[in-house]
Amino acid sequence: MFYSVTFQKIIYLTAIGVIIGAVVGFSAVLGFDLGGTAFILSMFLSILLVYVTAMYAELYHIREAINKQRREDRA
Repeated sequence: MFYSVTFQKIIYLTAIGVIIGAVVGFSAVLGFDLGGTAFILSMFLSILLVYVTAMYAELYHIREAINKQRREDRA
């Protein structure tokens, strides 16, 4: 199946967030004897954190490209 690059990134980032959230959630439930709410909350927060990190990285790359273009225009 062929998806757009943006949709592939969303699926990829969601999968990373789910994996990280599952590891943290299972350790919270099994290791610290917390309830299932901690598992759901860790999944949600980890997916959100992965999205925020990816958005920051994309904005950083855009800023670097703009700065490079401005340096080339001055020279």
